[in-house]
Amino acid sequence: FKGRLWIDKSEYEWVRAEVESIDTVSFGLFLARLGKGARIVFEQKKINDEIWLPLAVRLRFDARLGLVSNFRRDLDITFRDWRKFQSESRILSTEGSPPE
Repeated sequence: FKGRLWIDKSEYEWVRAEVESIDTVSFGLFLARLGKGARIVFEQKKINDEIWLPLAVRLRFDARLGLVSNFRRDLDITFRDWRKFQSESRILSTEGSPPE
């Protein structure tokens, strides 16, 4: 595999990562095989000047499962509409409660 990583200079946080297979990769004897040139790109972004969250994932690969199935896939996954989780809570005293 070979890869490249982009770092935000002001935050020291990675912004983009790219990984590519430079040769065929086998898993198990005949279980699965990932073809040469498979590629994954992952991007993230700082949201509301608070937290780094995923922005996009792109996958492109050729694979063989067992001796029978061949797969060629291009997947693009985009993340958006992030919302801050909010909840309300209150602390109740356990003093004076009846014994169980």
